[in-house]
Amino acid sequence: MSIAKTMVSRRGFMKSALAAGAFPFLPGCATFGRDKVRIACVGIGNRAAEVIGCLEHAGLFEMVALCDTDLEGPQCAKVLAKYPSLPRFTDFRKMLDAVAGRIDAVTVCTPDFSHFPALMDAMRRGLAVFSEKPLAHTFEECELLMAAERKYGVVTQMGNQGHSGKNYYQFRHYVETGVIDVSKLSRLVAHMNSPRRWHKWNGKVAAFPTGEAMPKGLDWDTWLGTAAWHEYSKDYVQGEWRSWYDFGNGCLGDWGAHTMDTMHRFFSLGLPSEVKIKDVSGWNPFVFPMQDTLVYTFPAAGRRPKIDLEWYEGRTNRPKFGKGYKMLVPGGAIPASGAGTGTVKGELPPGKYFTLSDGTAWEGTSHANPILMCGDSNEVPDYPFKDLPNDDPRLDHYVNFARAVMGQEPANSPFSVTAPLSEVFCLGCIAQRLNRGFKFDPVAKHVVGDEAAERLLKGSEGTPRRGWEEFYRV
Repeated sequence: MSIAKTMVSRRGFMKSALAAGAFPFLPGCATFGRDKVRIACVGIGNRAAEVIGCLEHAGLFEMVALCDTDLEGPQCAKVLAKYPSLPRFTDFRKMLDAVAGRIDAVTVCTPDFSHFPALMDAMRRGLAVFSEKPLAHTFEECELLMAAERKYGVVTQMGNQGHSGKNYYQFRHYVETGVIDVSKLSRLVAHMNSPRRWHKWNGKVAAFPTGEAMPKGLDWDTWLGTAAWHEYSKDYVQGEWRSWYDFGNGCLGDWGAHTMDTMHRFFSLGLPSEVKIKDVSGWNPFVFPMQDTLVYTFPAAGRRPKIDLEWYEGRTNRPKFGKGYKMLVPGGAIPASGAGTGTVKGELPPGKYFTLSDGTAWEGTSHANPILMCGDSNEVPDYPFKDLPNDDPRLDHYVNFARAVMGQEPANSPFSVTAPLSEVFCLGCIAQRLNRGFKFDPVAKHVVGDEAAERLLKGSEGTPRRGWEEFYRV
């Protein structure tokens, strides 16, 4: 009997046990004697190939099937050569039908806009899911994925790897022990100031690209998925989709998950009551602006006061830092991938920065734990928590996912945590698209007094495309 089917039949028992306090978390499935999680991959080129390499390195997964809409593209060659005997598909729906009962989990590493239908299909089948970040393209899709997580009781994980790194454990320790006193938070900043793919157009995009001849073997209809119909263009594929409002979540979706994630979680930010936008240049209605600053206002929660989170993007749109700031470039810092032109000497690395009312200031690069930069001493104090050794399996996001699927520990970055974070990105993308801010009701989860922004909670006009509506029903 498959893991998925077994857990569907046991779900009622497990939920009852959870309510009784018998388990610290609810596993979506367990391997029942097997030492590896059987997995199928939706997306195998570019970033997806890197994820597959991470799964291999974890040593806890067995590859069962591969899916990519462009199997004949050179970006897929490495993975296909490594697994020549595995069944391969261009349509995730056909793959999941074909391997039913033979897999425990699915990875979805495709463009931002196409995560949602593959995740929903897998979750409905009782399968654990691992999604690249951001979780989904629209606010509504994030809501539906959380609802599906609750309904189907499966293990979920989003690929913000810092949520299983030292950043995660150290930040959590600082907040839980009061080293960072959330009642004194006064300023939150996240930033990403590297060049991006859409900068090459300098904000001068007057229309969608003209249709071109498609590469041989590309399943364009499935690549589009739920998105409104567009003629094929090379300016949409191989990572270029990130530039367009209709397909990507811009810089926020790419890097917010690495710079905002621990602040959002451990400061209990939730959803904002207002999103403002300023310092915009290179705006147009098709691709993301050359630069902008977003300011999210988060209502008070628990001991934390009402607070703004400032987001800066654009080559020259850098935040102003306070006394004691130093440019941190730790060994092994993750480069700003997808920029198209690589990194620039002297470039400010993506990161986070926050201050407290007692005068202390903390900073960190995207995946790194925060370091005290200004306070009673410029030295990092010797706190009781010691850094985990580099080979500690708790630091591996994929090991954590496998263990969660096996029922051994909870996932560090489940959809219940990462969907609200991704919703923050979606709201920011709406402000960028409209080039204006708006107020938001974080309880009712609706835009206040702006019909255009409210409509964009569901995405671009024409979505979901006809024939894909079924995935929007939980």
